[in-house]
Amino acid sequence: MKEFWSENSKIVSKLLLNQFGATFLGLMVVAAASAAQSQKAWLMLFSSCFAAMFYLFLVYAVLWERGGHDRIKVDGGRAVPKPWSGLWISLVANIPNFILAILVLISNPFKTTYEWAVSMNVIGRALCLLWEGMYAGIVSYFAPHNPLIHLLYIFPGIFVGTLAYLLGFKNMRLLSIFELKPPQSQPVKPANKPKQK
Repeated sequence: MKEFWSENSKIVSKLLLNQFGATFLGLMVVAAASAAQSQKAWLMLFSSCFAAMFYLFLVYAVLWERGGHDRIKVDGGRAVPKPWSGLWISLVANIPNFILAILVLISNPFKTTYEWAVSMNVIGRALCLLWEGMYAGIVSYFAPHNPLIHLLYIFPGIFVGTLAYLLGFKNMRLLSIFELKPPQSQPVKPANKPKQK
């Protein structure tokens, strides 16, 4: 574990920082959309999907680059291939998300009978909103009272991180099929030299 942390602490910190930026963006666009009187729910959902896609793109970019970097090390003989590094990095970076989801899930069944559960549930949901703001509109549109959604929206980031690392390790881009490629030019034939008499 110590070796994993020393190798990946910077990348985990970068993912956490990216999540902070994405949650800030998500809260801003969802708050702006919620100010609209007509089409409020639709705008909140759209803005939240935009913020979530932006977050997933940041996860993809960071872990794709890490996979490519690790491939260079493996090709140079300085490391052994670890194809599941993207999964482990994503899981470690999502520890705060799991903790918040567990807080909400544990306290939800008891919030009508115990005072501690009410406090824990309110604090957990508030922290989820502040730390995972890119999903705020999605949660309020689809499942505002279902605590399970706080666990479910963690998995797209883990999936994207794992896939991005594998693609980066194989030097493949997800959107490479949409990239424009220059037309292949025909080889130029050498000009015929005049025969010398």
